[in-house]
Amino acid sequence: MKRRKINIFVLTVIGILSVIIAIIRKTFVVKGQTIDKIEYESENLIIHVNKQGGKKNLVILGSGYSLSIDENNKVIKHDLFLSLYNAKGYGKNTTVMSIFYPFESKGLEQAGKELSDFINSKLKEYEEITLIGHSKCGVCFANATKWIERKINIVTVSASFYGTPVADKEKIEATLKGLEKKVALIIFGNHNVDKDIKINSKFMREADYSGLKNHNHINVMSTCPKKSFNPIDLLLMYVDKKGVNGDGVAPFASQKLKFKSTTTVIIEKTHAHSLSKAIEIIKQYIPNL
Repeated sequence: MKRRKINIFVLTVIGILSVIIAIIRKTFVVKGQTIDKIEYESENLIIHVNKQGGKKNLVILGSGYSLSIDENNKVIKHDLFLSLYNAKGYGKNTTVMSIFYPFESKGLEQAGKELSDFINSKLKEYEEITLIGHSKCGVCFANATKWIERKINIVTVSASFYGTPVADKEKIEATLKGLEKKVALIIFGNHNVDKDIKINSKFMREADYSGLKNHNHINVMSTCPKKSFNPIDLLLMYVDKKGVNGDGVAPFASQKLKFKSTTTVIIEKTHAHSLSKAIEIIKQYIPNL
């Protein structure tokens, strides 16, 4: 009982600190905010231009977040802690776009098909295309490669190719109690793209990642660091010990995926910070970025 009280206290402190950091940083998307430069929009996918560069290189980045906008491109709903990607670190000849999943999206299969159609039909002028997919976006991108007609670079980061227990709302409801349950239900979504990464979901049973063998694939796998003082890291490290066994969201075993075209990179970062670290690392594998 004493241990449980300590755990609840720790979660409460971490939650308060996370909110304070969010308020101080003022970097997160808010309801009513206008999202400019929408390149593509449907019920399954939103593609936003972060940086307009030349036609030499194109980077399409998916962080795994969901976002819905109205006809005036104003935010009507968004995932917790969603921020627009900062693309300042790329060269002048690189155009950077990012994708989001609307809350009404039918799922990762449909979103991936639309992305591949967009690449095949609208982006022929770019010399080199790189997809960087974090979390469920990595899963979506890997599955979409079966439709992509040209050879591209594809980077998957902390991707649960075989599912993750934190996406199972029913299991969370049944196994957790009190504050632990409340925190989990707030952080982890329950719309279709989240349900797709449940272990043994219909999407997981039918996913086909074999298209990766036709592309240059870099798979960045993440595990929790041994020590961190970041409040979000502490929260994910706590969740990881509850049965994830990976980076706090993606089980390490579920991140394993390798074809002849795959380069595997392992980093010690929680799920919340693996993407930024991965982007630093992959530039040595894809010099033109």
